[in-house]
Amino acid sequence: MNDKHWTSYFKFTINRKIFFFLIFFGLNFYGQSNKSGYSEIAKQRLLVHITSDYLHTVSQGQIDKDSAVRTSCRLYNLSILIPYNEIYNEGVSTFETQLIEKHQIKEAQKLLQNLSGEKRFLLLLELSNYFIFKSGTQNADLDKAEKYLNEVLQQKKTTKWKIGAMMLKANLLSQRGNTNASEKLYFEIEKNCRQTRNNLDQARAFLEAGKTLQYGNSKRLVYFQKALSIFHFLKEKEKEIETLSQINIEYFIARRFDESEKLIHQIVNLQKEIKYYHNQYAFDVLSYLSYRKGDVVKALYYSNKCIESMRSKEDSIFKALFFLRRGELYQYSKKDKDAMFWYTKALENKTNETRLFWYKAFLSKAWLLNKLHQSKDALSLLKNTEKEFPPVTDFEKMHFAFILGETYENLKKMDLAEKNYSVFQNIAQNYPLQFVHDEFPAAFFQISSFYRNIGKNTKARQLIKNGISHTFEIGVSEKSLYYYNLFKIDSTEKKYDDAIKNLLLSQRYKDSAFNEEQQKKFAELLIKYETDKKDKNIKLLHAKNHLQLIRSHETEREKNILLIGALLLIVIICLLLNSYIIKQKNSRKLEASQRELDQKNSFLESLNNEQQKLLKEKEWLIKEVHHRVKNNLQMVTSLLNSQSAYLKDSDAKMAVKDSLRRMQAVSMIHQKLYHDENISTIAMPQYIDELVHYLHESFDNENQISFIKNVEEINLHVSQAIPLGLIITESVVNAIKYAFLEKQNGIIEVSLHHEDIEFIVLKIADNGTGLPDFTTKTDTNSLGINLIKGLTKQLKGSFIIENNNGVHIIIKFMYLNS
Repeated sequence: MNDKHWTSYFKFTINRKIFFFLIFFGLNFYGQSNKSGYSEIAKQRLLVHITSDYLHTVSQGQIDKDSAVRTSCRLYNLSILIPYNEIYNEGVSTFETQLIEKHQIKEAQKLLQNLSGEKRFLLLLELSNYFIFKSGTQNADLDKAEKYLNEVLQQKKTTKWKIGAMMLKANLLSQRGNTNASEKLYFEIEKNCRQTRNNLDQARAFLEAGKTLQYGNSKRLVYFQKALSIFHFLKEKEKEIETLSQINIEYFIARRFDESEKLIHQIVNLQKEIKYYHNQYAFDVLSYLSYRKGDVVKALYYSNKCIESMRSKEDSIFKALFFLRRGELYQYSKKDKDAMFWYTKALENKTNETRLFWYKAFLSKAWLLNKLHQSKDALSLLKNTEKEFPPVTDFEKMHFAFILGETYENLKKMDLAEKNYSVFQNIAQNYPLQFVHDEFPAAFFQISSFYRNIGKNTKARQLIKNGISHTFEIGVSEKSLYYYNLFKIDSTEKKYDDAIKNLLLSQRYKDSAFNEEQQKKFAELLIKYETDKKDKNIKLLHAKNHLQLIRSHETEREKNILLIGALLLIVIICLLLNSYIIKQKNSRKLEASQRELDQKNSFLESLNNEQQKLLKEKEWLIKEVHHRVKNNLQMVTSLLNSQSAYLKDSDAKMAVKDSLRRMQAVSMIHQKLYHDENISTIAMPQYIDELVHYLHESFDNENQISFIKNVEEINLHVSQAIPLGLIITESVVNAIKYAFLEKQNGIIEVSLHHEDIEFIVLKIADNGTGLPDFTTKTDTNSLGINLIKGLTKQLKGSFIIENNNGVHIIIKFMYLNS
């Protein structure tokens, strides 16, 4: 029922005061239904911005930003005003703002007649907020907003109301297409905030100024970086995350995918710090980035994390998109049956309201049916869906036409195939570049293959060029398809040298995309995911059974209470007569129960003491083992030292000294485990510092060698610390012995740090003479290098050695949480 119907209805039933009372009651009830899971207004705003940015970008231009924001607010039952009112409203809900949230605009406008001062300013700004950020851009709405804003801007004194009005006015000018005037007003806001040392609003102005510019505009990143530095200084974590997300969008559009991936990890870490748990959007993007690089194992890992992050019914609105990503991973991994399952699962909630989420999955399912040589089923799916849900947006029309063309091609109806392929090409050539992703080049390559098959090589070659012109960088899978198409065209045109070259490139990218090692890891990750899923289902089932049992007990308890009450009414006189006897019996029972409880408590206390004693003995025994291992190693070290005094062969002496250093590296670990409270992990910064100092002191060289140590605060389990210590020992000793000429100054750098959430990287680098006759990264054969390789294999890591103004040894291995 609209505003007019409501007003007419209440005119004939109740008076004006009762009407506003009912609205106020209803709105207060509505305002209490926040479904975001956050009570802090800053986190609610962040959720709306993160969700709407994801929705806007993943739609690839099918939904505008204002509509995406309104959709996010509606999804989590949050106020439609909070995304843009943080300068002048800290989340306080009033009777007037609640009317706007319920779209009772006429009633809110009528209240302006009786308001003055700050209440009037707040209502003027919130009405402007409502009209500026309505879906679409209507001049009539913007005119209303401008009228309200001008009244606030007439203030001579600068207040939060005036700054808020200036910010909204700048956004309004941008929506009118007057970008220069908008930027000038943002500059005036920033200048005003700088003079008044209002750093927070200055940063907000920078952020909003960047948002009003078109994607890809170089000024956007400049504004965002300025905002980010201030938010970081002020420790405004939510705004820092929001700004980093905007920077990430720019990286994504510019195809700076490696930088985007690093930025998303930074965002996830910040979200963890502030206990913001809606990480599914970040993990979905990480899954996509890993997928397009050909790292399907990581892509599956992040896909699992994405699905696990959905915690509520509201979060699951986007599940069709996440299931689509999972289906693509299975299809890419040649698990077509599983891919079909996930595509079908993504289509479970198929309505016009949710078509933005499931439509891509529908197209992917049709595409997979074609791949499985079930083109008749694909055609049936396409036609039935078209009848119920005709394609509406340009994105839907072009991709529907592409899949339909491919289906007709497989059914040998070449005229219909070419007709639909032409529809795709006509729309694609004018599609906004910022919303073009990997499906566009893949489509062009497929259409190129069609024209090659019907003998139109010139057209085929042109379409290949069109495919790569739509993006700065195509993914691994698309690269393989790109070179394969070139190989086919060159073969047809008898350009055999080029054909062989392109075939090798195609095979290279195809092999790198999903090799045997990745298949093995992928299968392991799937098993782990399914096992975890079953465990969770079992726990959920147990919880449901337990809840049902509790409810059954409660019902039984209620029945018993009623029965006992009835019996008490009947026998109350008898109970009064025998009260003394019952009291005596109860007293004896209580005494017996108390004695029993005392005995149990005494037993539990003695049992607990015994367990504590055993635990301390266990820790003492483990420490004693470490102490004795250390003593034995030192005894062996002393024996080798004594033996070396009788050796005359210099090589033998050197070998003995190398062995001494290796044993000392292990001995130091056991010594630390003996002295530290923790008996299973080693603090690497202190250990590496002591080890490097010992190795340096163990040489009596005239050359001046400096050490640089960059070691993160990492605690490693002893199973990883020992091989790592031996690797450092071998690398540093080799550098001291061979990297520098006599009396030559030199630098040896030892660094240990996290590369991402899962991996740790050790790097030992010197600026010495480097390896002689060095040609490849593995073309070495010595005991030290072989020992490092063996220890790296023990860590289940990777080993790289490079000549880059000295020798650089890089070890990357998975971090075992202790």
